Amino acid sequence: MTEECKLTIVGRFLKPRPQIERIRSNFRELFPIKGDAKIGVYDNYNIFIDFTNEDDFKSVWHRRVIEIKGLQIWLQKWSPDFKLDEDIPIVPVWVLFPGIPFNMHTWHYVKQIASNVGTPLALDAATYGKTRPSMAKVRVEIDLTKPIPSSVWVGSEDENSPLKGYTQKIEYENIPKYCKHCRKIGHNMMNCRVLEKIRTIEVNEGETNAENMIPLQTEEGSSKNQKENSAGNGGQKKNMAKQNATKVDKGVAK
Repeated sequence: MTEECKLTIVGRFLKPRPQIERIRSNFRELFPIKGDAKIGVYDNYNIFIDFTNEDDFKSVWHRRVIEIKGLQIWLQKWSPDFKLDEDIPIVPVWVLFPGIPFNMHTWHYVKQIASNVGTPLALDAATYGKTRPSMAKVRVEIDLTKPIPSSVWVGSEDENSPLKGYTQKIEYENIPKYCKHCRKIGHNMMNCRVLEKIRTIEVNEGETNAENMIPLQTEEGSSKNQKENSAGNGGQKKNMAKQNATKVDKGVAK
């Protein structure tokens, strides 16, 4: 069933979308595609773009963000998990391998290394044509909810192997932020407005509860206070008795 939508892109406007006919005409001007592309409205913010040609699909989806009539559209590949209020965390990103040996500037080797990051999609033109010996560059489909490695070991892990390996550094271009709480692309949990509101409410509730708390005495403390009060009362009675006795003695002496 999902095969029927494998070339479908969901475009999400950040503001209310223009009329559908304006979107369709502007899309054809921006992308001279080989096959056909059907654009349909999902709601006031989301559109579906269904391609018949895989190269057309890749050329648009790899852009990640496009602009139509001055409005930005975030692009994401359709998934059975698509939800109106969530962004799919699977995005295409350019991955760079600086200093990779020049003999490894081929799809065969780069694909194997890039598989440690995500799903390799395609080499860039300079890597494919071997016109930039300093690094290899490949577009990779990554999952923003998973850890993103900064290096990977290349070669055999067997110490006795004649082929020695090395640590390959990995760099990335423009990884979008993703909030695991909101499940939205564009910000992370550090600057999530929803989480900030929750934190503010929790702090206010904590302060209110602290103000309303009444200190409770333990049984030991209560008994101690009772003994001290009892001892104090006993001392007062003894002092009064002494004073009365003194008065009586003085009266007798007279």
